[in-house]
Amino acid sequence: MAVAAPTPPTFDKPLQLPLSQDDLDKINEYLRPLVPEDILRWAVEHIPGLFQTTAFGLTGLVAIDMLSKITSSPPPLIFIDTLYHFPETHELVEEVKTRYNVPVTVYKPEGCETVQDFEKKHGEKLWERDEELYDFVVKVYRSQLSMIH
Repeated sequence: MAVAAPTPPTFDKPLQLPLSQDDLDKINEYLRPLVPEDILRWAVEHIPGLFQTTAFGLTGLVAIDMLSKITSSPPPLIFIDTLYHFPETHELVEEVKTRYNVPVTVYKPEGCETVQDFEKKHGEKLWERDEELYDFVVKVYRSQLSMIH
């Protein structure tokens, strides 16, 4: 016996934010059984100011590729550069920008352009001395800033 597709909740396009917990619950209930492409398609159609954060790992690259097939204007990408990425990651960033014609905004730890800048400001191996502070300085704080810019 075939299962009927869930009935989509009726919301404005784009969604009017912020959403209530009830609205979020309805959206999650609708999206839960969908395949990733359909979830991304729904997001592109409904979420204003949609963007994707990525570290250019496999799952991020798959999402970028799916989005490029769903829309001719994929959402912009945000890359949080911890300054400790491999050179190949930076090469991949450039390749993705070219291949998918998608803007990539890069955020680095505040006031730092290089590992040397970071270590001068925070000391060497901050991730070993204070992992929570390291994560906040290089990831959380920059992610929060990216959402308001």
